[in-house]
Amino acid sequence: MFILSKLFTYIFLPPGIFVIILFLAGFFAKKAKYLFFLSAVLLWALSTKFIANALLYPLEHGYKPDSITPSAVVVLGGGTNPADPVKAMPEAFKREVYGLLIAKQENLPFIFTGGGIYKTKEAQNVKKDIELITKTCGCSIKAYFEGKSLNTYQNAKFTSKLFTRLNLPKKIYLVTSAYHMKRAEMLFKRFGFKIIPKPVGFYYDPEYSFWDVFPNMGSLYRSYKAIHEYFGILSVYLRKM
Repeated sequence: MFILSKLFTYIFLPPGIFVIILFLAGFFAKKAKYLFFLSAVLLWALSTKFIANALLYPLEHGYKPDSITPSAVVVLGGGTNPADPVKAMPEAFKREVYGLLIAKQENLPFIFTGGGIYKTKEAQNVKKDIELITKTCGCSIKAYFEGKSLNTYQNAKFTSKLFTRLNLPKKIYLVTSAYHMKRAEMLFKRFGFKIIPKPVGFYYDPEYSFWDVFPNMGSLYRSYKAIHEYFGILSVYLRKM
C-alpha cells in the first residue's frame, strides 16, 4: 500500500503528470517531437533531488568569513503575511529567529531590512513578530528596522545608510537563507560591509533514496530557487559593467 501510494503521488500529481504528458506528446506528435522530449527531460531533471542538490550546493557552501568583531546582526526579509499571528513566512521566520538568537548570544543590536510592495511594509510586520518573541521569552534586544528596500541591492544600500545614522561600524553577522547568502554577501560588501555569513534554512540535502528518481514539486521548487539565484548573481556582475 505504501509503494502504491508513493507511486500515485509521483505519477499523477504535478510535476509528474506533466512529465508523462510531455513524453506522450513526444511519441505521438509529428511536429516539434524533439522539443516535447527535451521539455519532458528538463522538467523531470529539475524536479528530482539530484539536480536540485547539484544546483544548490555551490550556493549554500563555501562561505569565507571576514576576520572581524561584528557590531550588529543584520537579517534580510523574506516575506510576511499580515493575516497570520506569526507574520513572517516560514523561510523568513527562520531568518528572524536565528538572527535573534545570535543577537542575544552576542549581545548585539538586531537590524532587520525589508520593505516590499504592499501598503503594510514587511518591516512593520516583522517588528510585531520580534516584539511578540522578545516579550514572551523575556529577552531584551535592541532592534532597528529598515522598511524601504524592495530587493537585495536596496537591502544593502539602505542598511548602509542606517549604519551611518546609527554610527555603527560596518562589521556584521549577515543572516539570510543559505541559497541567497552569496548574492547578499556580494552586495553588502559592495556597500563597504565586512561580513561573517550566518546562513539558515538550507535546502541542500545529502541523503538519497530510491524515490528521489521520481519528479516532485519540492525538488522543482528548490531548483527554481537555485536558478533564480544564479540569475540574481549574474545581475550583480552585470551591474558592475
